[in-house]
Amino acid sequence: KRIAGLYPQAKMIRLSHGTGILKGTIKLPSSKSICNRMLILKKLYESDLELDNLSNANDSVLLKKILDTDTRDIDVQDAGTAFRFLVAYAASGEGEYIIRGTDRLMERPISDLVDALRLFGADITYLEKEGQAPLRIVGKKLKASTSLIDLTNVKSSQFISALLLIAPRIQGEFNLKVNTKMSSYSYVLLTLSCLRRMGFSVHVKGMYISVNKKQKFDGEYFLIEPDWSSFYYWFSMAHLSKECELFFPGLRLDNMQKERKHLFEVGNTRMSFEEKDNGMLITKKKQGEAECPDVMQFSQYPDSAMTFGMLLPALGCTQHQLKGLESLKYKECDRELALVEHLNKVGVSLEKSGKIWELNAENYKLNAETIFPTYDDHRMAMCVAPLALKQPIHIENEEVVKKSYPHFWDDMKSVGFTVKKI
Repeated sequence: KRIAGLYPQAKMIRLSHGTGILKGTIKLPSSKSICNRMLILKKLYESDLELDNLSNANDSVLLKKILDTDTRDIDVQDAGTAFRFLVAYAASGEGEYIIRGTDRLMERPISDLVDALRLFGADITYLEKEGQAPLRIVGKKLKASTSLIDLTNVKSSQFISALLLIAPRIQGEFNLKVNTKMSSYSYVLLTLSCLRRMGFSVHVKGMYISVNKKQKFDGEYFLIEPDWSSFYYWFSMAHLSKECELFFPGLRLDNMQKERKHLFEVGNTRMSFEEKDNGMLITKKKQGEAECPDVMQFSQYPDSAMTFGMLLPALGCTQHQLKGLESLKYKECDRELALVEHLNKVGVSLEKSGKIWELNAENYKLNAETIFPTYDDHRMAMCVAPLALKQPIHIENEEVVKKSYPHFWDDMKSVGFTVKKI
């Protein structure tokens, strides 16, 4: 569904590359996942904390502005993470809040988080439709009525993360029981890492999580690392290039996000990865054989599914099974449907069979000047951009990238892409 008024409509770029050779240094945007968590934690527990390398993604800029101004009438636009975190933040605070967003955001489910917060006594009212924003929240001191809070029915990792961020503020000693097999559970672990960086002891035993309310914060500086989800667009470009030598400052395999999982699943005999000078260097001097896995699992990192969905057929890989795509339909757009439509434009089918999506690329063909819509979704724009190394393509409404990677097109220009506004 289009997000009326959020991004300018009827715009398009033509994207191409003259040589297919990529050389340069790419400073990736900082992780908005880490940034958004640390902004909430800073506001709640350590106002003097200095956060370095703050994300300039629209989501993070908006969240920081909301927290800095202490506004009570909150419009989160299309920032889903900010929305969920602010619901918990407001419920555990003081005073009355109204929280709303775009039409698409207000359609996205929120009842599991509201119900969980109500277990602690939260005062939250649906102002229009049951289970959806806008919400009226009257902040109050929350209290656990029992030592075990069973949240195994909660399917969203962001809901669990929202609760964990305010856990030290909730009166009473309690354990959260969560479903460790939920989609994107890795982001719950990221939240726990952020809590530990803020000086809170966290205990995890199987499905049970508890956060100690005593804080032992021993530093006033935190450097936010680069965003791995953004890196995978460049990973795709490196694979599709004729040659490449790309350096990414600050990108390390030993990182908080742990999204390196997919880094070596798709391989190329001529491509190498080297950690050096506090960053990562990708090189490819000649074309090599592509090695594509038969099965790829995206349940923990669904944001990268669209990138790999477009990359595998472009590499000449024909038959694959994709798993863990269940959450895509609840993102900024229905990404499952959007990915199907993107793939159809290049002769590829993606069909669901139970919990498996069968990708068939035997008839893959990328025609020059193919037009790809973006569905007002930043990731649907960036996942197709690497294809311009093979043929000139058109991308509608390119400004959507500001949600997570505002300088994406400028970075592409810096390594030889031609970006022409139509």
